[in-house]
Amino acid sequence: MTLIMVMDNDCAIGKNGGLLCRLPEDMKNFRETTKNSTVIMGRKTWDSFPKKPLPGRENLILSRSMEKADGARVFHDAESLLEYIKDKDGKERVFVIGGAEIYRLLEPYCDEAVITRVYENFGGDAFFHEITDMELSEVSPVIETGGRNIRFFRYRRTK
Repeated sequence: MTLIMVMDNDCAIGKNGGLLCRLPEDMKNFRETTKNSTVIMGRKTWDSFPKKPLPGRENLILSRSMEKADGARVFHDAESLLEYIKDKDGKERVFVIGGAEIYRLLEPYCDEAVITRVYENFGGDAFFHEITDMELSEVSPVIETGGRNIRFFRYRRTK
């Protein structure tokens, strides 16, 4: 599995139940990176999408309270979700797309992270942490998008 997220200078990943900001190049990267794959999210992330499900992807929701969602499969615990996706291992890419609680819960099972860094502080209220237990494998040049500077980082677990 792969974590994929946007993070600001303070390691904020969200604000008021949504994204920190809209970044055209990041949205394009997210669409291209996750197309024809499986995406895992929590209920709040699902609820934040204006259009559901995300097209061209299998949408999986991990939620204790949600019973069903049109166009997505709902799992009530990590064990059943992990059991479901184990058959995809090596055959299909699986991305963890948020939110903070889901990232923390599934990070130990991920062997890769794709982080978009925005070189600003947004006063976010949902945070992750710097990736320290994976090795940096790729860094893009700085890209200007929507009046902001970003850079894409890819990390891989080496152990």
